[in-house]
Parts: sequence; C-alpha cells; structure tokens
Amino acid sequence: MSTNELLLLGLLGRQRMHGYELHEMLERQLGFLTDLKKATAYRLLDLLEGQGLVAGEVERLGRRPERRVYRLTPEGRERFQTLLRAELEAAPYPVDPGNVALLFADQIPAADREALLERRMSSLAARRDQLAELVAKHPPKTSARLVLGHELARVDAEVAWLAEAGATVAELESPPGGDTDETACEA
Repeated sequence: MSTNELLLLGLLGRQRMHGYELHEMLERQLGFLTDLKKATAYRLLDLLEGQGLVAGEVERLGRRPERRVYRLTPEGRERFQTLLRAELEAAPYPVDPGNVALLFADQIPAADREALLERRMSSLAARRDQLAELVAKHPPKTSARLVLGHELARVDAEVAWLAEAGATVAELESPPGGDTDETACEA
C-alpha cells in the first residue's frame, strides 16, 4: 500500500483535486506507472482522510453537483516525505509474473511457444514505442522524464533478453514424465 499511498499523497501535495480528477490523472497520464483502480483509490483516500493525512471538503461550482475536493494536510506532507525518502532509498526487486509462465513453457508445443514469444515481442515493441514517444514529450531533467526513462530502460532490457533467450525458450525440451526440473525452482 505504501506505493499507492505515496502516489496519492504526492499528487495531492502538488494540487487539490476531487476524486474524479484524481482518477482521470491516474488513468490517462499515469497509466504507465500504476494500475491503481478507481475504487481502490477512493478507499485509500477515505483511509488517508481518516488518518488525518488528507482533508476532504465538499465544494459546489455553479449548478454542478457537489463534489469532495481533497488536499494534503501538514501531517500528510510529513508522511509523504517519510514514504518518499524510504522508497527512494529502497532497492526493491519486482517479481515478474511472466517468469511463472517461463517456468512451465516446456509444457506447450514448440510452435505455440514460438508464436507466443513473437506476440510478446510485438507487444513489448509497441510498449517501447509508446514510452519513447512519452519520453520525447517531457523536458530533460524532470521527474516525469526520469520515470518514463526508467520504464523505457526496463522494456529495452526485456526486449534484449527475449531476443537472446527466445531461441532457447522455443527449443525447450519437456522433462521426462512431465516433472519439472528441480533446479529450475531453486533461487
């Protein structure tokens, strides 16, 4: 939860926002960074408000319906700084769920594996192009460009690995009797 908490506190630290506005930003501008769903964001906002880290105020503009606008409290700024420093210092190693599929890739026919890997490479190439376009839209030495550059480097690394390992994955032999290789499961 700390990453999502950091994200919401950071966004609200930059500007006051109502829930829909926050959701639109998460979905349209930060979709490359998070998959935080609307319902989860609202639950987290309620939790942060309950902890006194965020304050919500009902506001009405003209004839529009009332809406709840959120802002960061001084306690929220302190929590944001604590989380930000901890996350910047940490060196988390993300678990790639695609590795589970690779562990069992020998359980499907080689022709299917090859086709699936080609589609994976295509998907990565499209993602890479999308990220490169986003990088170009942001000025150098901005935090958005830094994050996008990091994502681009990760995709580039995956593409390079897949190009090198693809032939091996396509040529995997099924273990005798369908048992998995014991060494494949060792860390």
